[in-house]
Amino acid sequence: MEIWPVLSWIIAVALSAGAVALVLFAVNLLLTRVGHRTPWLRRAWLRVRRPFGALLLSIALRTAVAANAERGTYRDIALHILLIAVLLAAVWFAATLMLAWLEHVQRRVVARKSDDRGRRRAQTQMQLLRRVVGVVFVVIGAALALLTFPGVERVGTTILASAGVLSVVIGIAAQTSLGNVFAGLQLAFTDAIRIGDVVEVDGTWSTIEDITLSYVVVSIWDERHKVLPSTYFTTTPFINWSRTGDSVTGTFLMSLDWRVDLAGLRAEFERAVDASELWDGRSRSVLVTDAQGERLTIRVLVTTANTDDDWVLQCLVREQLATWLREHNPEALPLQRVMMVAPDPDPAR
Repeated sequence: MEIWPVLSWIIAVALSAGAVALVLFAVNLLLTRVGHRTPWLRRAWLRVRRPFGALLLSIALRTAVAANAERGTYRDIALHILLIAVLLAAVWFAATLMLAWLEHVQRRVVARKSDDRGRRRAQTQMQLLRRVVGVVFVVIGAALALLTFPGVERVGTTILASAGVLSVVIGIAAQTSLGNVFAGLQLAFTDAIRIGDVVEVDGTWSTIEDITLSYVVVSIWDERHKVLPSTYFTTTPFINWSRTGDSVTGTFLMSLDWRVDLAGLRAEFERAVDASELWDGRSRSVLVTDAQGERLTIRVLVTTANTDDDWVLQCLVREQLATWLREHNPEALPLQRVMMVAPDPDPAR
């Protein structure tokens, strides 16, 4: 066995890889310097340099193998593998360009929105669109790789001929998965929920953290993360507190004795709300909503700009009212009244 053909093939491959590395280094140096004046160009290059380098390297290696390797089985296998690498690298490069452009469009659209609701809506829709595009490019890459194998065209023709039966089988087998995919698209493009929305799920206040093609991630206040299928939000009723904005109306109930000083309680409530600086100025009230038996049910209502402020303000007001009742109006605290009847001294009577 002669060493020179193998050695020449190795040298050609090494030279091709070195040339690609040199080109990438020169382009990276140029665009890095230019990027100081045009930041968007530098960001775009950082996104595409890996797939671009993979595409150049696979093309250079295939060219080197085709020009230097001796004809035979190993050459054909190597050329086939490198052809698949070229196709996958090209799809990767095209997908990266498309996703980078969509991300740029998302930034521009979000920047033009004046309200937070519009920004979150655009962010949700563009993020889901990027994921759909990513899935499409994955399918295209897999299809192109399979088409390089002989006989796949005939298999594809056979599959298309029986597409009706195949679609029914796939539809039954993947009913749940496809339902989640369509539910995810429905949620994003019907504006039912958006990233950052505050929702009430299973009686728990949560924030929409992420929306994918198959599931939704909600973040709970205690730093837990609940993963729910997308179909949950299309089949189960839920409360979206920030559907039309971030402002929130918070209420809590107090059960007090009939001897409560309502005027003093309202005055203390207003002082507590004004001192907190969390009230948004829309509405606040202390109202008796029920009077049954030995208790008055008092509803305390206050509005805030967002759910975080609402929770904090409710806690502060509840604490200060409880302190005021204990120190200034203790007779208003709930009491249990018991009537005791003395026994009759005359048992005969």
